[in-house]
Amino acid sequence: MIVLVRLLGLLSLGMAQRIGRILGWSLWIRRTRAREVARVNLALTYPHLSEQERNQMLRNTLRHNGMVGTEMGVFWGKEITDVLGLIRQVHNPQLLDEALADTRGLLILAPHIGNWEQLNMYLSDRCRLTIMFKPAKNPYFDAWMRRRREKGGATLVPTTASGVRTLFKTLQKGGVAGFLPDQEPQRRSGVMVPFMGVPTLTPRMPYELLQRTGARAVMAYALRRPDASGFDIHFIEPDAEIYSDNAEAACAALNRSVEQVVAAAPEQYQWTYKRFKRQPDGIPSPYAAARVP
Repeated sequence: MIVLVRLLGLLSLGMAQRIGRILGWSLWIRRTRAREVARVNLALTYPHLSEQERNQMLRNTLRHNGMVGTEMGVFWGKEITDVLGLIRQVHNPQLLDEALADTRGLLILAPHIGNWEQLNMYLSDRCRLTIMFKPAKNPYFDAWMRRRREKGGATLVPTTASGVRTLFKTLQKGGVAGFLPDQEPQRRSGVMVPFMGVPTLTPRMPYELLQRTGARAVMAYALRRPDASGFDIHFIEPDAEIYSDNAEAACAALNRSVEQVVAAAPEQYQWTYKRFKRQPDGIPSPYAAARVP
């Protein structure tokens, strides 16, 4: 895996993305898990579209999904300055500037859209960023990947109780923490609220972090520009209800904020993830019902 990433690091962004589009096409022409998960997700979240329109979105989604993988080789295989040079424009940079100047902590909420590794490298260059990560299954690749990310300036903490404590301490001290808000938690750690009109188990963690530390939240994401010209970084304010002291209201606001991000480029969102697996009691998983492999 490390050798493959280093080989991809020798390529231009354009060449890596072309390979990624081919990988995405290979996901489309066969009954792959990625294709079928995305098909279910798009049917749930865009019921108003025709089947033809959803299939077009599905093909585009899989192409972007393939590009995410090959772009990682470019990001991890090149020098940090070269990766930062791929950023073409930063939208609403004043939101980050104001938040960093604030004495309160800053919680960066970064949904899985575009390429979040590009966002991570930009943020790590701007501030001392603490983020949670799930270790890779291969310990050698995990150690290498962790060194690459930390070389960029990020502090990585595991998705464990100690990692959670580190996030709280970081925000309490006025630091910057990053969180991926669109991953499904365990039932005991989530609240069932709508996302794109679908009942969705949503993590309580952002609510807990904001309530207990008084931190400020900002949504952030990096979108892929067409024709391999690079990426744009975006910052937006979350829905104001995200600061509510009611967990259900705050989690619903979090999902509305993610919806606003998705609306910017729906085809670049990670629809290949089983976001709706855990449904309210008595309702089966939509993936099981569709016999997703």
